[in-house]
Amino acid sequence: MTQNNRENATDDKSQAADFIKVGVVAGELAANAVGGMGLVGGFGGVAIGVAPVAAAGAVVGAAAYGAKKAIEQGDGNALGAMAGGAAAGAGVAAAVGGMGLAVGGGAIAIGMAPIAAAGAVVGLAAYGFQKLFK
Repeated sequence: MTQNNRENATDDKSQAADFIKVGVVAGELAANAVGGMGLVGGFGGVAIGVAPVAAAGAVVGAAAYGAKKAIEQGDGNALGAMAGGAAAGAGVAAAVGGMGLAVGGGAIAIGMAPIAAAGAVVGLAAYGFQKLFK
């Protein structure tokens, strides 16, 4: 590996880390701003604190990095990763079904489309990590 390639790899890792850090901070800020969230469904209810929302922010940050790399490199494989993630998300929604997000005494239904969209983001995050370690 040449010196220039090593510098580019280090820059890519630093850039990816920055995207992920921004996602974590955004997740923490969102969790603190909204507060008192929970996921409810046929399985019961689960409290959602700062840590899971910060982790979701990290995934979104990795997905943003993946989108950036896909656009820079003109790589259509990112679309495949998103489609696979969306299919997995739809499968989860079909298996679990009937979920809602409880916030501040109310609840919002979560159907298949938002879960499939979240799956697409996870797929794009996986693509971003694959680009990072390639």
